[in-house]
Amino acid sequence: MSISVGDRVRSFDFSRGPGGRDLDGERACYVEGRVEELVEVEGCLRYRIAVDRDIFCGEDSDRRVGNVVFPPVNGTRSTGGRVTNFVELI
Repeated sequence: MSISVGDRVRSFDFSRGPGGRDLDGERACYVEGRVEELVEVEGCLRYRIAVDRDIFCGEDSDRRVGNVVFPPVNGTRSTGGRVTNFVELI
C-alpha cells in the first residue's frame, strides 16, 4: 500500500500484542489524520501526520488531537529486525 503526502491515514500505537489493530473495544489505540510530509527523524524516514482524531483504550481522546506524530514509513526495519507497518490508508 502506497501512502503519499495528503493521504488520510490511521496510525496504530501497537503493531502486535494486546490491541494490535483493533478499531474498537478497550484495546483500540490509534490516531487518524493527514500525512503532511515525509521527514527524516533520528536517521529514519517517517510520516508527519497532523492528528485530527485520537482513540485511546477504545475511547475518543483529545490528548493528541491538534498535534503531529511521526511513525516510521511502512517497510522500515526496526532495531529488532521487524518490518514496520503501523500506518494504513483510510
